[in-house]
Amino acid sequence: MSKKPTPKKRLSKDRGRNRHSVYLKGEIRRLKNFSSSPYAGPATKKDRSGKALKKITRVKA
Repeated sequence: MSKKPTPKKRLSKDRGRNRHSVYLKGEIRRLKNFSSSPYAGPATKKDRSGKALKKITRVKA
């Protein structure tokens, strides 16, 4: 018979929330650094009109 795995302690909700806020802080810092970089060009607008027309499968009368 195989051994049972050792039960793991559950993380408290607070620890998960704290970890997420740390992740977001790092993400905001990364994006700010990226946008202020001399290599970051202006963002180009995406043309989604063609894609929207392709998704239309039925025209309501």
